[in-house]
Formats: sequence, structure tokens, C-alpha cells
Amino acid sequence: MRALVFHNPTAGANGHEKDGILSALKLADIEASYFSTKKDDLEKALDKSADLIVAAGGDGTIAKVLKALSDRSVPVAILPLGTANNVARSLGIAGTPQELVETWKVDHYYALDLGMIKGIEHGELFLESFGIGLFGEFLRRADKKKKAEGADNLRKGREMLQKIIKDAEPIPLDLVIDGKALRGEFIGVEILNIPFTGPGLPLAPKADAGDGKLDVVCFKASESKALIEWLESPQDDPPPAVMRQGAKIEVSWEKAPHRVDDQGYEEHKVMQGAKLTCAGKKARILVPVKQPAQRKVEESVAGK
Repeated sequence: MRALVFHNPTAGANGHEKDGILSALKLADIEASYFSTKKDDLEKALDKSADLIVAAGGDGTIAKVLKALSDRSVPVAILPLGTANNVARSLGIAGTPQELVETWKVDHYYALDLGMIKGIEHGELFLESFGIGLFGEFLRRADKKKKAEGADNLRKGREMLQKIIKDAEPIPLDLVIDGKALRGEFIGVEILNIPFTGPGLPLAPKADAGDGKLDVVCFKASESKALIEWLESPQDDPPPAVMRQGAKIEVSWEKAPHRVDDQGYEEHKVMQGAKLTCAGKKARILVPVKQPAQRKVEESVAGK
């Protein structure tokens, strides 16, 4: 099998550098052509013929590859080498390159939606989330700080978010979700394509990333204290928020920062608006095939 490998070399550590990834692919008898997302022309490389695309890096690397991919019939395998790994978390993909490569089968994939935003700057695809308020401010502040490593990065990210929530002012927001209005003053709203976002947070735990719908999560100022407490153990319960789901979302806001995936934008003094849908473009993401020993463990746990 022939693969094109797109790797973020700054994410490589502890055996996740170029040579380690290529060695892992050889283990699975995969012939690989290597490209660096920092040096090589991504779109030009993606024009090359292959049986498989491999995205090795964090969420930004995966989004970059999926948004640039023109032939969506070619399956994509993810090697999660980042810190949050929100896309991989959302699809149940976890492990080292050498653990994952032997679980790949090209016909065992999940059809992942890509979202489309129109109305801000220009129309663009997104993979993870579009947000106004809290997470827009989070990205603005995070860009100015030196990035910590591993779990410490997630911990510090959640602590920063708690501080932002504590100081956040309500933002008047108008939303229309599949024709139904939702208006109010919120400290933030996230319109998600996948369950996880930010510093590894399951903001939309019931989201299905392939159902053609987006999940809307709105945070009330009156729930600020509960949201700060939720961030201490976000895996235990859904976040304290107003939740909706829809195929077509319209939102307008004023004087608040916003973000598209991991790109933050400054607040504007004029009213802004955006329309969001799933773009009708899907990516075939390989999901691991469970080994018999793993299935027996899951069956045993389920039977208790």
C-alpha cells in the first residue's frame, strides 16, 4: 500500500519524529512518501496518487490536511501527536504510531463531516468548532504565552479558561437554528462539528461528527461558577450550558472575539454575522479495528 505522509516535525518527540513514523509504517508494510507540513507544498503533494493519506501531528495539522484534500475517496489515517488531539479523541483514535498502523484497514473508516462558515472574512471550511466569546478570548491569550508540554499544557489551558470565565461579560447573541430563534446574553457560544475542543474538553458529548449536523453550546453568565467547577473534572458530566443541534445555523454578534478552529480573531466594533452548515464534504477517516484481546476486555467490562 502506498501512502503520503504529512507530518508536523515540531510535534515529533519520544519516537514520533520522522524516522520513527516511517519505521512504524514499514512495520505495517506501507510504502510511504514523506512531506513536512512546515516545509513542503501541501496542495501540490496531495495531488500525488496514493492509497492512503497519513496526517501525523496535532489538530491543526489534521485540519490543514483534510481541508486541502481534493480527492475525498482516498482514506485518511490519523497519528495523533499533539497535546489536545481533539479530532482523534472524538473518533476514539489513541496510541503510538507503531500501535496504530497495524490496526488500519482502508475499508474500515468513519465518514467525517467538514463544516462551512460564510459571512466572516471569507467562506472557509472548519473541522473542530466556530466560537464567539470565551474560546476566542482563550486563543488570543494562549498565543501570547509559551506553550507547555503534554498534560501540563491541558491543565494550564483549563486554568486560563477558568480565569477568562470569571471575568467574562455577557454578549448579546442572536442565533437561528434550523429556522428557530435562540436569543440571549451569553458569555460564549461554540458551534461544534466534533465532541471535543479547546484543551481536551467534551463540550458536545453527544455530537455525531458524521450526521450532517452541528452542535450549538451556549454558556450563560448565571452558570459561570458551575462552568468553572465543571472544568475541574469535565469527563464526569456534560457542561452546564444551553445545547441545541441543527443543520443550518445563523449567528450575529458584536464586540466579541471569535475563532475558527485554532485561529483566533480580534473583536470588532460593528455587528458581525455568520452562516454555518456541514459543507457536504466528508473525509474517510480510518478508525482502529479492535484486536480480539481488546474486544474481550470490552465485552467483559460491559457484562459487569
